[in-house]
Amino acid sequence: MYNLLIAGGAALVAYAVGALAVSWVAGFVPALLVFVGAWFFLARRTGRQVEVIAKAAMAHMQEGRLPAARDTLRSALPLGRWQLLVESQLHGQIGAIDYLEACSLVMQRQVSASKPKFEEARASLSKSWSRDWRSRTLLACVQHRAGEVDAAVATLKAAESSGSGESIFWAVFAYVLNEAKRREEALQVLGRALSALPKNAGLLAVQEALSNRKRPDFKIFGDAWYQFFPDQIPQEVLIEQARAAGKLPQQAANRSMMTWPQPRR
Repeated sequence: MYNLLIAGGAALVAYAVGALAVSWVAGFVPALLVFVGAWFFLARRTGRQVEVIAKAAMAHMQEGRLPAARDTLRSALPLGRWQLLVESQLHGQIGAIDYLEACSLVMQRQVSASKPKFEEARASLSKSWSRDWRSRTLLACVQHRAGEVDAAVATLKAAESSGSGESIFWAVFAYVLNEAKRREEALQVLGRALSALPKNAGLLAVQEALSNRKRPDFKIFGDAWYQFFPDQIPQEVLIEQARAAGKLPQQAANRSMMTWPQPRR
């Protein structure tokens, strides 16, 4: 917002100079040029500041330090007073971290502890930009987990225009409806999805399963699906990821994957 006010003030000065030097009509040209130039410079400066903070938060994320990543992003919130949409975008990223942390607690079977964390995610995601389909879809996931089906559906419908080009958006939409035993509505959503993304293999597979009254395997969407439902990642995948990251020795990983008693040697 401050950037807009500063650019506007510079434009007024430029207009006054042009109007006094030539005429009131001639003042519009320098005013427009100054406004665009000042806005571009100031917006770029703020964007670079946010980018530096976002990179630091990403480094914390890659090291598994979610609280540090969240605190780093929160430190950038005051920049929202300078540039439009910065604050809402940051809230979306903060909410995504809270959501991931809540899902992690679910995976650790700490369901009670996950509930307040999901509420923290809801609070941040509710402040995300309405055109940020990913953050709005995460908000719908929070509402779905809380049993607020109608609210989740309303959130997804509002995000439909921005998320229509993403197959995973439609998959989550169909999943929420199908889990609520609203199969016909899920099929209607898939109809709209295939109008936007014809011949999409994943959506066609889900549509075929629902048409045959079978439970779709949404995991066919792979990593994109696990962004919204990380607690559904198969255990063997988690073990392999931990081993690849050096957090689990090969021998320990092999023992974790055993599902039957081993004979004594």
